[in-house]
Amino acid sequence: MSLNVYENIPSAWSYVEDEAAHAETALEKTARQKLKEAGIRPCFASQAAFIAHEAQAVRAQSVILLGGAPILEALHLTDALGSEGQVTIIDTDQKVTKLATALFKSLEEESTVRVRIVAALGDSYLPRLNTMDYDIIVAGGDPTNYRCAYDNAERLLRRGGELILSDALGFLNADSTGGLTNPADRSRKATLLRALSKELADDDRFSTTLTGIGTGLSLSVLR
Repeated sequence: MSLNVYENIPSAWSYVEDEAAHAETALEKTARQKLKEAGIRPCFASQAAFIAHEAQAVRAQSVILLGGAPILEALHLTDALGSEGQVTIIDTDQKVTKLATALFKSLEEESTVRVRIVAALGDSYLPRLNTMDYDIIVAGGDPTNYRCAYDNAERLLRRGGELILSDALGFLNADSTGGLTNPADRSRKATLLRALSKELADDDRFSTTLTGIGTGLSLSVLR
């Protein structure tokens, strides 16, 4: 690859993100602003759009969003899932669950997709869910969410279902010093993501790939 192509990669990333942000609905833009006003970092527009695209590709009916303040992802999914679809938001941040509750209550008459909002830790809630009842699990935010999602994925996912790890490059944690792109970054999240990346690559139960969407999305399909 020539040097000038490498130099264009940041511009390409910005273009993709700008296009995805431009395509967001008025409600999604409002939700993004409310998250910012509440001091909560919203996800990248390209990330939310891609997750919704994946849901359509696998004809998902039931999706778990674990941590990472996944309100925008949930909004995109309400348009992507079928009429009997369900999104389960699990987050320990009360600001996130309160905002999500208010937002989706206002949508009850407009969308047939059910949105379940749970204030709980993943490792206490996921084991209570039905086996092979979900098409996609998305994990983000605190490092414990990634491990919890991986540990429960095979039991919860239908065959062909996907485990998606957001911020898979570990850029967004407060103590990040470059995440996985910097071998010297020994922060808790970067360390865990390095280990998980290797485990998933070696795990014959899954087919895994890493993408540059947002700050990295790791996609693992259950064989």
